[in-house]
Amino acid sequence: MARRSQESTKQIERIIVSVQKGSQEALGAMQNSNEQTQKTLAVAREAGIALNVITAATKQITEGNLSIASATEQQSQVAREVDSNLINMRDVSVQAASGANQIHVSSRELSSLAGELNVMVKHFIF
Repeated sequence: MARRSQESTKQIERIIVSVQKGSQEALGAMQNSNEQTQKTLAVAREAGIALNVITAATKQITEGNLSIASATEQQSQVAREVDSNLINMRDVSVQAASGANQIHVSSRELSSLAGELNVMVKHFIF
């Protein structure tokens, strides 16, 4: 009976060591994931800022070009093609602005998730 008890104790010790190792690996993975999330969040924020700058500049360019296009509307087909291309640029600009807004919203959600992940990681640490 003492032998069985000793074997059971050793088996429990092995299980505990295995669980601790798994917990440490999971903690390491979560910390790595948290670091990657923070880096991704920073990149997403920078991209959002850059897209906002591009959108503003594109909007100014589009507004100027639309004025020129309306003044030259009665000119040749080439001028009409330029006008059409400028309208396409405006659409891309609107899409870029929409994408920037989506990135901004995603960045906030990612930041929130990063905070939640930090809380979860702290539970594993303590």
